[in-house]
Amino acid sequence: MSRYAHAIIDKKVINLDHDGAKHVMCAWDDCERDGVDLHQVRINYGKTATPHVVKHVFCTERHKQFFINSVRNYGNLPPGYKRSFI
Repeated sequence: MSRYAHAIIDKKVINLDHDGAKHVMCAWDDCERDGVDLHQVRINYGKTATPHVVKHVFCTERHKQFFINSVRNYGNLPPGYKRSFI
C-alpha cells in the first residue's frame, strides 16, 4: 500500500501598494515573516448598515489561532494546541 503526501501550496499575499514588489507581512503582533493566503481571517469591523471587512493574513496556522483567540484573552491558544518556545 502506498501513502500519498499531499502538498499544501502556500501563496504569499502581494502588496499592490508597492506594484507587487513586496509581500504583506504576517498580522500577528511581533512576527515579520510574509503572510500566506492559506492562513487568512476576514473580520467585519463595521456596523450592520455599513460593513467594513478587513482581511488579515498570517504566516502559520498557529499565528492565525493566536489572533482569533486574542479577542478573549491575549495570547491564548484554543484547546488541543501545544505551547512552543519559538
